[in-house]
Amino acid sequence: MGRTWDENTYIEWGYRLVNLTGKGDFKSPSWYKNEATNGPPLALYFYGAASKLDVGKFDSAGNPVFNYDFTHARIVSVLLSSLTAVLITVLGWSYISSFVGIVSGAVFSLLPISLGYSQLATLESFILFFFTATILSFLNYLSNHSKKNIILTGAFLGLALLVKYTNFLLIPLMIWIFFIWHFKDKKQRIPLKNYVKTFLIIFAVAFLVVLFLWPMPWFHLKEVFAHNIGLRYSRYSIPEVFFGKLMLVPNIYYLVYFLITTPLLILLFFLIGLLGINRQKSWILFSLVVWFVLPFAQSFYNFRQHGIRYIIEIYPPLALICGIGIGYISGKLRKTWLKILFLAGTAFYLFFILYKISPYYLDYFNEVAGGTKNVYEKRLFQLGWWGQGVRQAANYVERNARLKSAVGIALSPAQVMPSLPEMSVTIYDQRKEYDYVIVNLYNILREGFDDRMIKKNYKLAYQVKADGATLVFVYKHL
Repeated sequence: MGRTWDENTYIEWGYRLVNLTGKGDFKSPSWYKNEATNGPPLALYFYGAASKLDVGKFDSAGNPVFNYDFTHARIVSVLLSSLTAVLITVLGWSYISSFVGIVSGAVFSLLPISLGYSQLATLESFILFFFTATILSFLNYLSNHSKKNIILTGAFLGLALLVKYTNFLLIPLMIWIFFIWHFKDKKQRIPLKNYVKTFLIIFAVAFLVVLFLWPMPWFHLKEVFAHNIGLRYSRYSIPEVFFGKLMLVPNIYYLVYFLITTPLLILLFFLIGLLGINRQKSWILFSLVVWFVLPFAQSFYNFRQHGIRYIIEIYPPLALICGIGIGYISGKLRKTWLKILFLAGTAFYLFFILYKISPYYLDYFNEVAGGTKNVYEKRLFQLGWWGQGVRQAANYVERNARLKSAVGIALSPAQVMPSLPEMSVTIYDQRKEYDYVIVNLYNILREGFDDRMIKKNYKLAYQVKADGATLVFVYKHL
């Protein structure tokens, strides 16, 4: 899908922190200002190390110029996402059934949005893995009170907190799951004071992990608090196209996006899974529901944007509950050939969705929204909002334009544009004349770019499409 908006930032920050580590410089303001105050650095450490292999050259000032694809950094993301699918499979296999485990892992891997984030050098793959690993470790502790599970839960909690501040939701989530277990599981229990002791140990281990891997901010709390209060409590959501209007999105934003970006059949299986959970009344199954529900609490947080991205941690429980629904239907089919046909049909449904939208998975909208094409035609929601499709448009120009052609770009974000060394690429200025002009839909929808003058002087030469929706337009001078 080409570069996306935030990737370059994570790569550059990570590269800087890894370089500082290599030099033994832990006093630099980079550890507690700018990128450090925006969020914890665990993902930056990994991406920074991998980005060493993505440096194509250095500029005259000695700054790295990274290869466009961020191949090695993205492999890190792919690996974490793949391991998340493994954890989902293990959780389902261990606590529900082998069938549900395998199906849930497959469903997670085939959901368009989770698949889209799985290949980007952003925080989502790290959030999914460490959030899931923390919950799995905690469930293992509740099922088997061992010191190992306590330490693992604390370690994973600390690592999750080092990925993103909002992973703090794991703490109320674990407490909620604990009370579900306490009141639902009738097996032998340990005294209440031991529960308190266990949580204190988990939190202490998490704190030590955070302190060990990122100690610098603790000596500069004033700067960190001041920045985050301004960032997270004084700001509101940026305007976004929502149901055809540019607005500050309402509290129902994440719920709506869940309903319109999850394949319809998966939504149906999810509802059936919820009905099955209500009948079985198992503490493990109720814990999955709580895991799914709690991230929606961020609906009341001021900064709502980017579709389902900020509550990406709902996807593992979604896949598991969906797996329960698929298992329930499959169990009702008495003949083996019907079960095989049912599972094959489900797989074909998901693969067909991915085939139509590939590689622009983040632009998927389901039948509830009328599909991606309907969203585009009626301008219902934002498309190509992270710069998807710009690479494909640039490749077209590179293949078809003469050497030294003038290329104007009217893009948001402009930094995702690939380098065209044989051509002159500049920001579009309507007072100038170009051989080609590249415009993306997001710049028109969200930023209000007026493309009417372009249409008067240029002809449409190429379109980058995602399941019938145009993400990027390429115009050629008449």
